[in-house]
Amino acid sequence: MNSLKYILLFLTSVTMAQAKYTLKGHFNAATNKAITLKGFSALEELPLDKSTTDANGNFTLTYPADYVGAAVVEINKGKKVIVLLNHENFEIQWDDLSTTKSLKFINSTENATFDSGLSLYQNTQEKKNGISYLVPLYATEPQKSFFKNELDQLNLVMPDYLKKISDQTYASYYLKVKMLIADLQLSLKRYPERTAALQKEWNALDFSDVRLMHSGLYDELLQTNVTVIMNREKKYEQLNHSTDLILKSLQSKPEVKQSVAEYLFNLFEKKSLFDASEHLALGMLNDGTCQLDDKHKALFEQYRKMANGNLAPNIECSNGQKSKLYDLKNQYKLVVFGASWCPKCVDEMPKLKTFYDSWKKDHGLEIVFISLDTQKIDYENFVKDFPWISSCDFKGWESKPVVDYCIFGSPTMYLLDANNVIKLKPISAAQINAWFEIHP
Repeated sequence: MNSLKYILLFLTSVTMAQAKYTLKGHFNAATNKAITLKGFSALEELPLDKSTTDANGNFTLTYPADYVGAAVVEINKGKKVIVLLNHENFEIQWDDLSTTKSLKFINSTENATFDSGLSLYQNTQEKKNGISYLVPLYATEPQKSFFKNELDQLNLVMPDYLKKISDQTYASYYLKVKMLIADLQLSLKRYPERTAALQKEWNALDFSDVRLMHSGLYDELLQTNVTVIMNREKKYEQLNHSTDLILKSLQSKPEVKQSVAEYLFNLFEKKSLFDASEHLALGMLNDGTCQLDDKHKALFEQYRKMANGNLAPNIECSNGQKSKLYDLKNQYKLVVFGASWCPKCVDEMPKLKTFYDSWKKDHGLEIVFISLDTQKIDYENFVKDFPWISSCDFKGWESKPVVDYCIFGSPTMYLLDANNVIKLKPISAAQINAWFEIHP
Protein backbone atom coordinates (compact mmCIF):
# COMPACT_ATOMS: atom_id res chain seq x y z
CA MET A 1 0.00 0.00 0.00
CA ASN A 2 2.84 2.35 0.89
CA SER A 3 4.55 1.60 -2.42
CA LEU A 4 1.37 2.59 -4.27
CA LYS A 5 1.34 5.89 -2.40
CA TYR A 6 4.93 6.56 -3.42
CA ILE A 7 4.14 5.74 -7.04
CA LEU A 8 1.15 8.07 -7.02
CA LEU A 9 3.20 10.78 -5.31
CA PHE A 10 5.95 10.38 -7.92
CA LEU A 11 3.50 10.57 -10.83
CA THR A 12 1.84 13.64 -9.31
CA SER A 13 5.16 15.41 -8.88
CA VAL A 14 6.17 14.63 -12.48
CA THR A 15 2.84 15.97 -13.75
CA MET A 16 3.22 19.13 -11.68
CA ALA A 17 6.83 19.53 -12.80
CA GLN A 18 5.74 19.38 -16.43
CA ALA A 19 2.99 21.97 -16.00
CA LYS A 20 5.63 24.64 -16.57
CA TYR A 21 9.08 24.80 -18.12
CA THR A 22 11.98 26.97 -17.07
CA LEU A 23 14.08 29.45 -19.00
CA LYS A 24 17.14 30.63 -17.09
CA GLY A 25 19.27 33.47 -18.30
CA HIS A 26 22.48 35.33 -17.73
CA PHE A 27 22.72 38.80 -19.26
CA ASN A 28 26.05 40.09 -17.99
CA ALA A 29 25.38 43.72 -18.97
CA ALA A 30 21.82 43.87 -17.59
CA THR A 31 21.81 43.86 -13.81
CA ASN A 32 18.72 44.63 -11.73
CA LYS A 33 16.61 45.03 -14.85
CA ALA A 34 13.01 44.03 -15.52
CA ILE A 35 12.73 41.00 -17.83
CA THR A 36 9.52 39.97 -19.59
CA LEU A 37 8.60 36.92 -21.59
CA LYS A 38 5.84 37.56 -24.15
CA GLY A 39 4.26 35.02 -26.47
CA PHE A 40 1.71 35.52 -29.22
CA SER A 41 -1.88 34.69 -29.98
CA ALA A 42 -2.45 35.54 -33.66
CA LEU A 43 -2.19 39.36 -33.80
CA GLU A 44 -2.06 39.85 -30.04
CA GLU A 45 0.80 39.64 -27.56
CA LEU A 46 0.39 37.07 -24.79
CA PRO A 47 2.14 37.78 -21.44
CA LEU A 48 3.83 34.61 -20.20
CA ASP A 49 6.05 35.67 -17.29
CA LYS A 50 8.17 38.44 -15.87
CA SER A 51 11.21 38.62 -13.61
CA THR A 52 14.15 40.83 -12.61
CA THR A 53 17.84 40.21 -13.14
CA ASP A 54 19.94 40.03 -10.00
CA ALA A 55 23.22 41.84 -9.35
CA ASN A 56 25.00 39.37 -11.63
CA GLY A 57 22.49 39.56 -14.49
CA ASN A 58 20.84 36.21 -13.70
CA PHE A 59 17.10 35.61 -14.00
CA THR A 60 14.53 32.83 -14.23
CA LEU A 61 11.34 32.76 -16.30
CA THR A 62 8.74 30.04 -16.75
CA TYR A 63 6.31 29.23 -19.53
CA PRO A 64 3.28 26.91 -19.52
CA ALA A 65 3.50 23.43 -21.04
CA ASP A 66 0.57 24.19 -23.32
CA TYR A 67 2.42 27.05 -25.02
CA VAL A 68 4.46 25.89 -28.00
CA GLY A 69 5.68 28.67 -30.26
CA ALA A 70 7.87 31.74 -30.52
CA ALA A 71 8.25 34.29 -27.75
CA VAL A 72 10.21 37.44 -27.00
CA VAL A 73 12.52 37.97 -24.03
CA GLU A 74 12.68 41.73 -23.47
CA ILE A 75 15.01 43.64 -21.18
CA ASN A 76 13.39 46.62 -19.48
CA LYS A 77 11.40 47.62 -22.61
CA GLY A 78 14.60 47.71 -24.64
CA LYS A 79 16.70 44.91 -26.09
CA LYS A 80 14.77 41.88 -27.33
CA VAL A 81 15.59 38.37 -28.39
CA ILE A 82 13.32 35.81 -30.05
CA VAL A 83 13.19 32.37 -28.44
CA LEU A 84 11.37 29.19 -29.43
CA LEU A 85 9.48 27.39 -26.65
CA ASN A 86 8.64 23.70 -26.91
CA HIS A 87 8.74 21.70 -23.67
CA GLU A 88 12.37 22.53 -22.95
CA ASN A 89 14.15 23.70 -19.80
CA PHE A 90 17.01 25.74 -21.21
CA GLU A 91 19.36 28.65 -20.63
CA ILE A 92 20.28 31.85 -22.45
CA GLN A 93 23.63 33.55 -22.13
CA TRP A 94 24.12 36.99 -23.64
CA ASP A 95 27.38 38.68 -22.70
CA ASP A 96 27.37 41.61 -25.14
CA LEU A 97 23.90 43.07 -25.66
CA SER A 98 25.09 45.15 -28.61
CA THR A 99 25.47 42.07 -30.82
CA THR A 100 23.61 38.78 -31.16
CA LYS A 101 26.93 37.09 -31.98
CA SER A 102 27.50 36.68 -28.23
CA LEU A 103 24.04 35.11 -27.75
CA LYS A 104 24.16 31.44 -26.72
CA PHE A 105 21.44 28.88 -26.05
CA ILE A 106 22.24 25.99 -23.72
CA ASN A 107 20.28 22.70 -23.70
CA SER A 108 17.82 23.86 -26.37
CA THR A 109 17.47 21.82 -29.53
CA GLU A 110 14.76 24.17 -30.74
CA ASN A 111 16.78 27.37 -30.55
CA ALA A 112 20.00 25.78 -31.77
CA THR A 113 18.13 24.41 -34.79
CA PHE A 114 16.55 27.77 -35.50
CA ASP A 115 19.85 29.64 -35.20
CA SER A 116 21.60 27.18 -37.51
CA GLY A 117 18.78 27.28 -40.04
CA LEU A 118 18.56 31.06 -40.05
CA SER A 119 22.34 31.45 -40.47
CA LEU A 120 22.33 28.89 -43.28
CA TYR A 121 19.46 30.68 -45.04
CA GLN A 122 21.16 34.08 -44.79
CA ASN A 123 24.50 32.72 -45.97
CA THR A 124 22.87 30.86 -48.87
CA GLN A 125 20.90 33.94 -49.86
CA GLU A 126 24.03 36.08 -49.98
CA LYS A 127 25.70 33.57 -52.31
CA LYS A 128 22.60 33.38 -54.53
CA ASN A 129 22.47 37.18 -54.78
CA GLY A 130 26.12 37.33 -55.79
CA ILE A 131 25.78 34.64 -58.44
CA SER A 132 22.52 36.11 -59.74
CA TYR A 133 24.36 39.38 -60.27
CA LEU A 134 27.08 37.62 -62.29
CA VAL A 135 24.78 35.50 -64.48
CA PRO A 136 23.82 38.22 -67.01
CA LEU A 137 27.44 39.37 -67.21
CA TYR A 138 28.44 35.90 -68.42
CA ALA A 139 25.37 35.24 -70.56
CA THR A 140 27.48 34.42 -73.64
CA GLU A 141 30.46 32.91 -71.80
CA PRO A 142 31.20 29.23 -70.99
CA GLN A 143 30.95 30.08 -67.27
CA LYS A 144 27.19 30.54 -67.67
CA SER A 145 26.51 26.82 -67.12
CA PHE A 146 28.73 26.84 -64.04
CA PHE A 147 26.76 29.66 -62.47
CA LYS A 148 23.46 27.98 -63.31
CA ASN A 149 24.60 24.75 -61.66
CA GLU A 150 25.71 26.69 -58.59
CA LEU A 151 22.30 28.35 -58.31
CA ASP A 152 20.55 25.01 -58.68
CA GLN A 153 22.67 23.58 -55.85
CA LEU A 154 22.07 26.60 -53.63
CA ASN A 155 18.32 26.31 -54.17
CA LEU A 156 18.49 22.83 -52.64
CA VAL A 157 20.40 23.82 -49.51
CA MET A 158 17.45 24.89 -47.34
CA PRO A 159 15.02 22.17 -48.50
CA ASP A 160 17.72 19.57 -47.71
CA TYR A 161 18.33 21.15 -44.30
CA LEU A 162 14.62 21.14 -43.45
CA LYS A 163 14.30 17.48 -44.45
CA LYS A 164 16.85 16.60 -41.78
CA ILE A 165 14.87 18.33 -39.04
CA SER A 166 12.19 16.39 -37.23
CA ASP A 167 8.65 17.59 -37.91
CA GLN A 168 8.13 17.35 -34.15
CA THR A 169 10.32 20.40 -33.61
CA TYR A 170 8.70 23.80 -33.65
CA ALA A 171 11.82 25.16 -35.34
CA SER A 172 10.98 23.17 -38.47
CA TYR A 173 7.58 24.87 -38.82
CA TYR A 174 8.86 28.30 -37.78
CA LEU A 175 11.74 28.27 -40.26
CA LYS A 176 9.42 27.35 -43.14
CA VAL A 177 7.10 30.27 -42.40
CA LYS A 178 9.99 32.66 -41.81
CA MET A 179 11.59 31.64 -45.11
CA LEU A 180 8.30 31.98 -46.97
CA ILE A 181 7.97 35.58 -45.81
CA ALA A 182 11.58 36.38 -46.74
CA ASP A 183 11.26 34.70 -50.16
CA LEU A 184 8.03 36.57 -50.92
CA GLN A 185 9.67 39.87 -50.06
CA LEU A 186 12.68 39.05 -52.24
CA SER A 187 10.44 37.99 -55.12
CA LEU A 188 9.23 41.58 -55.49
CA LYS A 189 12.63 42.80 -56.69
CA ARG A 190 14.86 39.86 -57.49
CA TYR A 191 12.84 36.74 -58.27
CA PRO A 192 9.49 37.75 -59.80
CA GLU A 193 9.33 34.43 -61.60
CA ARG A 194 8.99 32.67 -58.23
CA THR A 195 6.05 34.76 -57.02
CA ALA A 196 3.30 32.46 -58.31
CA ALA A 197 4.78 29.36 -56.65
CA LEU A 198 5.35 31.23 -53.38
CA GLN A 199 1.80 32.58 -53.51
CA LYS A 200 0.49 29.04 -53.84
CA GLU A 201 2.52 28.05 -50.79
CA TRP A 202 1.12 31.03 -48.88
CA ASN A 203 -2.44 30.11 -49.84
CA ALA A 204 -1.92 26.65 -48.38
CA LEU A 205 -1.30 28.03 -44.87
CA ASP A 206 -3.85 27.27 -42.17
CA PHE A 207 -4.34 30.47 -40.19
CA SER A 208 -6.08 28.58 -37.40
CA ASP A 209 -2.98 26.44 -36.82
CA VAL A 210 -1.87 27.07 -33.24
CA ARG A 211 1.75 26.92 -34.38
CA LEU A 212 1.11 29.90 -36.65
CA MET A 213 -0.95 31.75 -34.07
CA HIS A 214 1.96 31.43 -31.61
CA SER A 215 4.62 32.39 -34.15
CA GLY A 216 4.54 36.18 -33.88
CA LEU A 217 4.64 36.21 -37.69
CA TYR A 218 0.91 36.67 -38.27
CA ASP A 219 0.93 40.37 -39.10
CA GLU A 220 4.08 40.13 -41.22
CA LEU A 221 2.52 37.29 -43.22
CA LEU A 222 -0.62 39.32 -43.90
CA GLN A 223 1.25 42.50 -44.81
CA THR A 224 3.73 40.73 -47.06
CA ASN A 225 0.97 38.97 -48.95
CA VAL A 226 -0.90 42.21 -49.61
CA THR A 227 2.26 44.03 -50.69
CA VAL A 228 3.20 41.27 -53.15
CA ILE A 229 -0.28 40.96 -54.66
CA MET A 230 -0.59 44.74 -55.08
CA ASN A 231 2.16 44.56 -57.67
CA ARG A 232 0.56 41.78 -59.71
CA GLU A 233 -2.07 41.72 -62.43
CA LYS A 234 -5.65 40.99 -61.36
CA LYS A 235 -4.72 42.11 -57.87
CA TYR A 236 -8.27 42.31 -56.54
CA GLU A 237 -9.10 38.81 -57.73
CA GLN A 238 -6.05 37.49 -55.87
CA LEU A 239 -6.56 39.63 -52.77
CA ASN A 240 -10.17 38.53 -52.46
CA HIS A 241 -9.19 34.90 -52.94
CA SER A 242 -6.55 35.04 -50.20
CA THR A 243 -8.97 36.89 -47.90
CA ASP A 244 -11.57 34.18 -48.38
CA LEU A 245 -9.01 31.46 -47.62
CA ILE A 246 -7.91 33.16 -44.41
CA LEU A 247 -11.41 33.76 -43.08
CA LYS A 248 -12.54 30.25 -44.02
CA SER A 249 -9.64 28.72 -42.11
CA LEU A 250 -10.65 30.77 -39.03
CA GLN A 251 -14.27 29.61 -39.08
CA SER A 252 -13.87 27.76 -35.78
CA LYS A 253 -12.25 30.77 -34.07
CA PRO A 254 -14.79 33.62 -34.42
CA GLU A 255 -12.98 36.09 -32.15
CA VAL A 256 -9.69 35.66 -34.01
CA LYS A 257 -11.59 35.83 -37.29
CA GLN A 258 -13.05 39.24 -36.38
CA SER A 259 -9.66 40.52 -35.24
CA VAL A 260 -7.93 39.36 -38.45
CA ALA A 261 -10.75 40.74 -40.60
CA GLU A 262 -10.40 44.12 -38.89
CA TYR A 263 -6.63 44.08 -39.41
CA LEU A 264 -6.96 43.25 -43.10
CA PHE A 265 -9.75 45.78 -43.56
CA ASN A 266 -7.65 48.60 -42.10
CA LEU A 267 -4.66 47.47 -44.16
CA PHE A 268 -6.73 47.58 -47.36
CA GLU A 269 -8.14 51.00 -46.48
CA LYS A 270 -4.67 52.37 -45.71
CA LYS A 271 -3.41 51.22 -49.10
CA SER A 272 -6.57 52.49 -50.89
CA LEU A 273 -7.53 48.93 -51.92
CA PHE A 274 -11.21 49.73 -51.55
CA ASP A 275 -12.53 46.89 -53.70
CA ALA A 276 -10.74 44.47 -51.37
CA SER A 277 -12.17 46.30 -48.34
CA GLU A 278 -15.68 46.01 -49.77
CA HIS A 279 -15.30 42.31 -50.55
CA LEU A 280 -14.10 41.59 -47.02
CA ALA A 281 -16.75 43.75 -45.35
CA LEU A 282 -19.66 42.24 -47.26
CA GLY A 283 -18.26 38.77 -46.71
CA MET A 284 -18.17 39.28 -42.94
CA LEU A 285 -21.63 40.86 -42.85
CA ASN A 286 -23.12 38.00 -44.86
CA ASP A 287 -21.36 35.27 -42.89
CA GLY A 288 -24.09 33.56 -40.91
CA THR A 289 -21.56 31.52 -38.92
CA CYS A 290 -19.93 34.57 -37.32
CA GLN A 291 -21.87 36.80 -34.93
CA LEU A 292 -20.21 40.19 -35.24
CA ASP A 293 -19.87 42.38 -32.17
CA ASP A 294 -21.06 46.00 -32.40
CA LYS A 295 -17.58 47.35 -33.12
CA HIS A 296 -16.97 45.14 -36.13
CA LYS A 297 -20.52 45.43 -37.41
CA ALA A 298 -20.09 49.22 -37.56
CA LEU A 299 -16.68 48.82 -39.16
CA PHE A 300 -17.99 46.72 -42.03
CA GLU A 301 -21.46 48.27 -42.42
CA GLN A 302 -20.05 51.28 -44.25
CA TYR A 303 -19.69 49.07 -47.32
CA ARG A 304 -23.32 47.97 -47.12
CA LYS A 305 -25.24 50.75 -45.44
CA MET A 306 -22.95 53.50 -46.71
CA ALA A 307 -22.28 52.15 -50.20
CA ASN A 308 -22.38 54.37 -53.28
CA GLY A 309 -25.96 54.76 -54.46
CA ASN A 310 -27.46 54.50 -50.97
CA LEU A 311 -29.31 57.28 -49.22
CA ALA A 312 -27.12 58.91 -46.57
CA PRO A 313 -28.63 59.34 -43.08
CA ASN A 314 -29.89 62.77 -42.13
CA ILE A 315 -27.79 64.83 -39.74
CA GLU A 316 -29.01 67.41 -37.28
CA CYS A 317 -26.25 69.98 -36.93
CA SER A 318 -25.50 71.63 -33.62
CA ASN A 319 -24.06 74.78 -35.11
CA GLY A 320 -25.98 77.35 -33.09
CA GLN A 321 -28.81 77.57 -35.62
CA LYS A 322 -29.92 73.90 -35.55
CA SER A 323 -29.99 72.98 -39.24
CA LYS A 324 -30.41 69.57 -40.85
CA LEU A 325 -28.44 68.04 -43.69
CA TYR A 326 -31.59 67.26 -45.66
CA ASP A 327 -32.68 70.92 -45.47
CA LEU A 328 -29.68 72.05 -47.50
CA LYS A 329 -30.70 72.64 -51.14
CA ASN A 330 -27.21 72.44 -52.63
CA GLN A 331 -26.47 70.41 -55.74
CA TYR A 332 -23.74 68.55 -53.81
CA LYS A 333 -22.93 68.13 -50.12
CA LEU A 334 -19.63 66.94 -48.70
CA VAL A 335 -19.97 65.46 -45.22
CA VAL A 336 -16.63 65.40 -43.44
CA PHE A 337 -15.91 63.66 -40.13
CA GLY A 338 -12.75 64.78 -38.35
CA ALA A 339 -11.23 66.23 -35.19
CA SER A 340 -8.61 68.66 -33.92
CA TRP A 341 -6.53 65.78 -32.53
CA CYS A 342 -6.36 64.00 -35.90
CA PRO A 343 -3.07 64.77 -37.77
CA LYS A 344 -4.55 63.77 -41.14
CA CYS A 345 -7.49 66.10 -40.55
CA VAL A 346 -5.15 68.97 -39.72
CA ASP A 347 -3.37 68.27 -43.00
CA GLU A 348 -6.50 67.77 -45.15
CA MET A 349 -8.71 70.69 -44.01
CA PRO A 350 -6.51 73.41 -45.61
CA LYS A 351 -6.61 71.43 -48.87
CA LEU A 352 -10.41 71.41 -48.75
CA LYS A 353 -10.33 75.18 -48.18
CA THR A 354 -8.28 75.75 -51.34
CA PHE A 355 -11.03 74.12 -53.43
CA TYR A 356 -14.07 75.23 -51.44
CA ASP A 357 -14.89 78.50 -53.24
CA SER A 358 -14.58 77.01 -56.73
CA TRP A 359 -16.58 73.90 -55.76
CA LYS A 360 -19.32 76.06 -54.32
CA LYS A 361 -19.40 78.36 -57.36
CA ASP A 362 -19.04 75.74 -60.11
CA HIS A 363 -20.83 72.75 -58.58
CA GLY A 364 -23.11 74.19 -55.92
CA LEU A 365 -21.34 72.27 -53.17
CA GLU A 366 -21.59 72.81 -49.43
CA ILE A 367 -19.39 71.18 -46.81
CA VAL A 368 -20.76 69.92 -43.51
CA PHE A 369 -18.02 69.20 -40.99
CA ILE A 370 -18.91 66.87 -38.10
CA SER A 371 -16.34 67.00 -35.32
CA LEU A 372 -15.29 64.08 -33.13
CA ASP A 373 -13.92 66.46 -30.51
CA THR A 374 -15.06 66.19 -26.92
CA GLN A 375 -13.63 69.48 -25.63
CA LYS A 376 -15.32 72.74 -26.64
CA ILE A 377 -12.16 74.85 -26.68
CA ASP A 378 -10.36 72.36 -28.94
CA TYR A 379 -13.29 72.27 -31.33
CA GLU A 380 -13.74 76.04 -31.49
CA ASN A 381 -10.04 76.69 -32.10
CA PHE A 382 -10.00 74.07 -34.87
CA VAL A 383 -13.05 75.26 -36.81
CA LYS A 384 -12.81 79.02 -36.28
CA ASP A 385 -11.50 79.63 -39.80
CA PHE A 386 -13.66 77.06 -41.59
CA PRO A 387 -15.88 78.79 -44.19
CA TRP A 388 -18.44 75.94 -44.14
CA ILE A 389 -20.97 74.48 -41.72
CA SER A 390 -19.37 72.91 -38.65
CA SER A 391 -21.07 70.90 -35.93
CA CYS A 392 -20.09 69.12 -32.72
CA ASP A 393 -22.12 67.59 -29.87
CA PHE A 394 -18.92 66.68 -27.94
CA LYS A 395 -19.86 63.02 -27.66
CA GLY A 396 -16.92 61.85 -29.76
CA TRP A 397 -17.36 58.36 -31.17
CA GLU A 398 -20.75 58.08 -29.46
CA SER A 399 -22.17 60.99 -31.46
CA LYS A 400 -25.32 60.06 -33.38
CA PRO A 401 -24.01 61.11 -36.83
CA VAL A 402 -20.81 59.15 -36.18
CA VAL A 403 -22.79 56.04 -35.32
CA ASP A 404 -25.29 56.55 -38.17
CA TYR A 405 -22.50 56.88 -40.74
CA CYS A 406 -20.53 53.89 -39.35
CA ILE A 407 -17.45 56.05 -38.82
CA PHE A 408 -14.39 54.20 -37.48
CA GLY A 409 -11.57 56.55 -38.51
CA SER A 410 -10.85 60.14 -39.38
CA PRO A 411 -10.96 61.95 -41.63
CA THR A 412 -13.86 60.19 -43.35
CA MET A 413 -15.76 61.93 -46.14
CA TYR A 414 -18.92 61.29 -48.15
CA LEU A 415 -19.92 63.23 -51.26
CA LEU A 416 -23.71 63.39 -51.65
CA ASP A 417 -25.91 64.71 -54.43
CA ALA A 418 -28.91 67.03 -54.06
CA ASN A 419 -31.07 64.06 -53.01
CA ASN A 420 -28.57 62.97 -50.35
CA VAL A 421 -27.55 59.90 -52.33
CA ILE A 422 -23.94 58.81 -51.79
CA LYS A 423 -21.88 59.43 -54.92
CA LEU A 424 -18.36 58.95 -53.61
CA LYS A 425 -16.39 58.10 -50.47
CA PRO A 426 -13.31 60.23 -51.22
CA ILE A 427 -10.00 59.97 -49.42
CA SER A 428 -8.70 63.43 -50.30
CA ALA A 429 -9.57 66.85 -51.64
CA ALA A 430 -7.62 66.03 -54.79
CA GLN A 431 -9.81 63.00 -55.47
CA ILE A 432 -12.96 65.10 -55.08
CA ASN A 433 -11.62 67.67 -57.51
CA ALA A 434 -10.72 64.95 -60.01
CA TRP A 435 -14.23 63.50 -59.68
CA PHE A 436 -15.76 66.88 -60.49
CA GLU A 437 -13.60 67.13 -63.62
CA ILE A 438 -15.36 64.10 -65.09
CA HIS A 439 -18.76 64.82 -63.48
CA PRO A 440 -19.33 68.53 -64.25
